[in-house]
Amino acid sequence: MVSKNSKAKEKKAQRKEMLAKLGAAQQVLTKANNPANKHLEPFAPFQKYNRNGLDLSIECKHYSDIDEATFERIYRILEDNMKKEYEACTWGWSEKEKRTEMKEKDPWYLVVRDSTQTVHAFAHFKFDFDEEIEVLYCYEVQVSDEMRGRGLGKFLMQILELIGSRSQMKKIMITVFKHNPRAQHFFYDILKYTDDETSPKIQDPIDESEYCYEILSKELKQKSQPSAAAEILSKPLKQFKQSPAPPVSGS
Repeated sequence: MVSKNSKAKEKKAQRKEMLAKLGAAQQVLTKANNPANKHLEPFAPFQKYNRNGLDLSIECKHYSDIDEATFERIYRILEDNMKKEYEACTWGWSEKEKRTEMKEKDPWYLVVRDSTQTVHAFAHFKFDFDEEIEVLYCYEVQVSDEMRGRGLGKFLMQILELIGSRSQMKKIMITVFKHNPRAQHFFYDILKYTDDETSPKIQDPIDESEYCYEILSKELKQKSQPSAAAEILSKPLKQFKQSPAPPVSGS
């Protein structure tokens, strides 16, 4: 028979182990969220996008380093792409709430510019906890209408995977509207994301129809930085041609 004292010691040990894991995870997140980080610096080939007739530069910045003009252009791309998508579900569209969301809780941005410094695409992401594990959560990946269909959206998501892996995140996550089939195809079929365990489809299958979104994720393998980048760059150019860059949203 196991004594009460033994059970208490076991619970205490388990709690101590859990707290140690959470403490280590918090250190990882604190390090990743340091505004001084240069997350794209180790991946020089990914600071440019010279494919399919495009010649663009890509930078990674903490929100605190985003100037107002850049933020305004980012917001306008988001609004042009996503306002109707939000209005088509129960969430609705609120400019005030969306602007607040884009600035809160240590957000990071990939910003894509042309030679005139005009912003044509961006990704909005955060390093965060989800179900007690460290994740890179992509809130938005948006490409302006004139730049779609040239592989840029896929390229940005691959950059996020590299950044997430280097920052020791366990997985990358994104929220996709169920009524956006192009986005569903992009993530399920092209990028090979799967339903996350926190998605309504899994958490609440009986009432799944009441939700207008799915939560998708992909496990991030802890590859060495050079090998992970080389694997992406070694893929044939044709894999990037006509890859949809859909209006996609996570919240």
